[in-house]
Amino acid sequence: MIESDKTATMEQVARAAGVSIGTVDRVLHNREGVSEKTRKKVFDVINEIGYKPNIYASILSRRKDFSIVAIIPYFQTGEYWELVYNGITRAVKQSQGLNIDLKIFYYNQFELESFRGACRNTIDARPDALFIAPIYKEETIRLVHHLTSLSIPVAYIDTKPGNTDYLAYFGMPLFESGYLAADLLVGNDPGVREVVSFNIDRGEAPPNDSTLNRHRGFLAYLNDNNPGCTLTDCSMSPFDFLYNMRLFDAFFEEHPDVRHIITFNSRAHLISDWMEIRGIRDKKLLGFDMLQANMRALKNGTISVLVAERTDKEAFKAVKSLIDFLVLRQRPPRRDNYSSIDILTRYNVDFYLTEE
Repeated sequence: MIESDKTATMEQVARAAGVSIGTVDRVLHNREGVSEKTRKKVFDVINEIGYKPNIYASILSRRKDFSIVAIIPYFQTGEYWELVYNGITRAVKQSQGLNIDLKIFYYNQFELESFRGACRNTIDARPDALFIAPIYKEETIRLVHHLTSLSIPVAYIDTKPGNTDYLAYFGMPLFESGYLAADLLVGNDPGVREVVSFNIDRGEAPPNDSTLNRHRGFLAYLNDNNPGCTLTDCSMSPFDFLYNMRLFDAFFEEHPDVRHIITFNSRAHLISDWMEIRGIRDKKLLGFDMLQANMRALKNGTISVLVAERTDKEAFKAVKSLIDFLVLRQRPPRRDNYSSIDILTRYNVDFYLTEE
């Protein structure tokens, strides 16, 4: 009786079966030149001692490189896309030694032609896999159709356009997060007659699907639970601080009774900065995403609630799903992977600020 060993080696299998290591290798790879009697003997030993081939060693011996392209917007330190970048690079770093070559093609998220350039660069690069957070839906669909026709797997985060084939999606349930946001901000309080939504002016660029779906969820909640409350939509600048100061001043001068504010993107801190400068403490502001600027504003009380996901972890898992598929031919257990929704307030934000 051979003692079972989870760390059994090919050499142990060969010794127990009374054959050479080369014969064991031929059996494992279903090569010719091995009799059925010997093949059966080798498999009997493998089953008895629990030998498992070292898949990673086999991969390294092949010396094959795998190319992954990620398409993400340019970003500045502290912005949402930095979290995505951190998740992408961490996944590749943790797979060091598996011959993963990462190329990141950046684009200006407010310029369609810039995104088209990133798509052309991706096609020219002929990657083995693509990671993308779709902002320009139609162009993304065309790119993904082209890549999947070549059997190139795609992983999405944030949103996933319809009518495309993809390996995996990781992200927040967007409609539900908007529905939850309405419950947290206004509930069914009949005294709340109006909420203002400040979202980013994207110029000629189309609205982001993630903000649109949150917006729809918010309105659905109001329709179901607080039909007397209206949502007023305004646009703010992503970069012009003075413009935003004038915008907020003018809006609340005309609407002094509006005390509930939401933004369906990651830039609630732009509004909280105005509140801090003006010394405003009688308004309730809800935002999305765990940017450090948002979390600081939450801690000091200018943001009341953050609805968030672990963006860096979603990006990490999306890239890891591509690596596992390329290297091990393993698909993720689920195609659509919805994250939990975290609700942050000033009373629990410290536990998130200290996370690595």
